[in-house]
Amino acid sequence: MTAHRITPDRSLALVGRAEALLNTGLVREATALLRPAVDSRLPEALLLAARCALRDNNFAAARALAAEAEDLFRGENRLSWVPAAQAVALRAGASGSSGSSGSSGSPIEVADACDRYGHHNDAAELRLLHAPEQAAARRHRGTSRSKAIGWLARARLAQTRRGAVAACRAGLALPEPDTHGDLVDIALDHALACGDARSALRWSERRPAQPPEPLPEVAEVRAELRLARVQGDRDRIMRLEREIHRLARSPRVLGRPIVPLTDVVDALEDRALLIFISHRGRLVAVSVAAGRVRLHDCGEARTTARHVRSLSLADAPHAIADLDRLLRPAGDRPLVVVPSPELARMPWAALPSARARALSVAPSASCWHRANTRPLTLENRLWVAGPSLLHAHREVEALRRTHGGRFRSTVDETLREMAHADVAHIAAHGVRQDELFSYLQLDDGPLHGHDLNGLARAPSVVVLSACESGLAQVLLRRGARVVVESVRAVPDDRVVDLMVDLHANLAHPAQALADAQARHGDLGFVCVGSG
Repeated sequence: MTAHRITPDRSLALVGRAEALLNTGLVREATALLRPAVDSRLPEALLLAARCALRDNNFAAARALAAEAEDLFRGENRLSWVPAAQAVALRAGASGSSGSSGSSGSPIEVADACDRYGHHNDAAELRLLHAPEQAAARRHRGTSRSKAIGWLARARLAQTRRGAVAACRAGLALPEPDTHGDLVDIALDHALACGDARSALRWSERRPAQPPEPLPEVAEVRAELRLARVQGDRDRIMRLEREIHRLARSPRVLGRPIVPLTDVVDALEDRALLIFISHRGRLVAVSVAAGRVRLHDCGEARTTARHVRSLSLADAPHAIADLDRLLRPAGDRPLVVVPSPELARMPWAALPSARARALSVAPSASCWHRANTRPLTLENRLWVAGPSLLHAHREVEALRRTHGGRFRSTVDETLREMAHADVAHIAAHGVRQDELFSYLQLDDGPLHGHDLNGLARAPSVVVLSACESGLAQVLLRRGARVVVESVRAVPDDRVVDLMVDLHANLAHPAQALADAQARHGDLGFVCVGSG
């Protein structure tokens, strides 16, 4: 049975779209989109598929695809493309011979050939691996990416902290996110080696990928996706979801600036800030309290991750005791916590020293500061109930009787009303996936993260009375001050009384949540933003 072949023009169009996906970090999506062009043996498609395999650490596949691409380029007498294929093969661990038609020469010879034919990024990548001094020397020439790779090489080779940090700053100024993580790690190496808590805090703020702002094109694609879901067109749904991913992560979008540390310290007032950083297998914390910034070693990161997982599986007194020690540097002050990935789903109310204690969680210190500057308004309230929870309607009706407001149950109504509400409470079944496609199940379908990401403004306070949904960061990005959400599966029959108590003192969200969970039991809810 022969593979279905597509036209050369169609194959090249797929390569262009797949390259855009790869440039935004969507390796698997790019690989899937390339498949028809690869089946048609288009050499450009094979070369890009080899790059995808290399990014996915599938070195054997990368070598095979690059060798086949080289053979096809030679067969078509397109010799200017041969060095690019050889460069990918060498980076994937090939020896000095690639393909069946000839020798690739040494890595430096291949890099020089790549530069001659305009494949500057391939040349820079190859030099970074085999001749970092040469890569560093070329940091002022070529493409934006080849310059960023040059600055990365310079940072790795620097003999002093000052030189390394200067190279990291220069590399981070370029719009090449693939190199940013390595540059931040190098700067953190130096900050931690010197015990410089303030520098460690500042560099940790550079590590998380800045979340995207929605582009105007996304609204049109979302509307088309909604229609495709109604029609049950699965192929079209998959295509449109990929397009939303691509648009939302477009490199045209710039992240928000980092708030100066002095502004964060001033805004804390009587609160303490704990920032957890996972670095080179260790977990470290930066504490900020009463104007003092300190650094703390918290042990192995994987041990902390294992403790957090154990809390959701069984009663784990040893894990609770070890995790509770993480909060010691904050004393007994109200807390702001910036978790590392190991602590992202930590139910903080499960810890003895956090019981009945106001605690806010934020993706970064800058994100907390921005949320803290927003007014806390509670006048106009919106109540939303989904169809999948037994007590959802009872919950929102009890709250509406006490606090007034409007009731809605469909996606479009909810989005329309959220733009005008001060408080939105959604009791619905939640499903956590990728941030853009996590959702809450409403009467007429799912309310996705990409729907919320299109809001002109989010309510000041959003309460997600749902199992872990992963939607808090989207809502903070759209202007919410506080999002209450759970990091666990929520028992439907126990949540109603907790929510009644929470809303009774919503002018102080973090303390109200702490008191409610102390009274009704830890249900895994956390206060995200500035409570």
